[in-house]
Amino acid sequence: MLTGTPNGRLQAALHRLEELEYEDALVSRLGQLVLAGEDRELYQVNPRYLAERLDSGEQTGLGLLIAAVSERLFKLGWRIHCPECGGYGDAGDALAEVDSDAQCGHCSHRFQTHLDDEISVHLTVSQRYRSLSDEAKADFAFRDEIDRRMGPLLALSLMNAPNFRKLIDDQILPEGQSLGIKRLAVFFSDLRQSTAFYHKLGDAEAYHWVNEHFKVMFAAVEKHGGSAVKTIGDGVMGVFTSPSAALLGIAEAMQKINQLNQQAGLTSSDQLALKVGLHCGPCIVVTLNGRLDYFGETVNIAARLGGLSSGGDVIISQEVLDEEDVTTLMQTMGEVRPIAARLRGLPGHYDLHRIVID
Repeated sequence: MLTGTPNGRLQAALHRLEELEYEDALVSRLGQLVLAGEDRELYQVNPRYLAERLDSGEQTGLGLLIAAVSERLFKLGWRIHCPECGGYGDAGDALAEVDSDAQCGHCSHRFQTHLDDEISVHLTVSQRYRSLSDEAKADFAFRDEIDRRMGPLLALSLMNAPNFRKLIDDQILPEGQSLGIKRLAVFFSDLRQSTAFYHKLGDAEAYHWVNEHFKVMFAAVEKHGGSAVKTIGDGVMGVFTSPSAALLGIAEAMQKINQLNQQAGLTSSDQLALKVGLHCGPCIVVTLNGRLDYFGETVNIAARLGGLSSGGDVIISQEVLDEEDVTTLMQTMGEVRPIAARLRGLPGHYDLHRIVID
């Protein structure tokens, strides 16, 4: 596999990465980078740079690097950037060490930290495989140039990658601690008339198709850069950094579920149909039941919007529609109808839009 001479422990770790269905050639390039990369490339470096060195595309490369962190090939670190002077400081190796309030060590500015703004991530090769020189560790100019060229990898982008939730289970927050997000697209889906579906088909057969629907949902969400946070009954809660990506993922899931209906031979009255609500705005991240979860008014509104859906449509808020690229995208997706509604537990009327997916 490798042209170098990896020890048995490294070889075993690379083999486990291949078992996660990453291409042998890609895993081999990662192994060569661990063995033969410059020291300065492997110390507190922007993960985007490593993905570029792997020649894999950013999404695939980041997925492999997250898997490499889970195999202890790399160590994940968190960094806080000052919005006033642009200076930064390392917050440690654990998400639990990142504070929601920070003071810049360069200009003394105090500020709130957010996972999609002031908090970024970096990677360092594990000491079990490489000892790095002090000169490489002090090469700030190299790392700064990478960040200027590629942009820091914001913490939310890494945490929203599918592999992060699957493979990194030790990066969580202590009970009672939270971190903010300035803007997150949140959707809730459910299945139309699922109770009647179970009654007609019986529990075992109905669950089989509901489970197939979960697979479709998770795959579509992950393909478009989102994260399926959890299942709730027969529904899914998911998050995206971009509302337009969320709409693309939801639309693809609906198309795939139509194919499931054909495979199952379901008639029009029995067919699976998604009810979806989508909203975007600020929220917080906490740890619930040992996993990272999202809370706040944005999440509550998204859940309420899902309840207004009839099936085969997406109810979106005005905040989603206000996104620059959403209006153009909606014109390609299906019929759009404005609606106004009150949301249970929330004051006032909301200007909403129903997209009937073609």
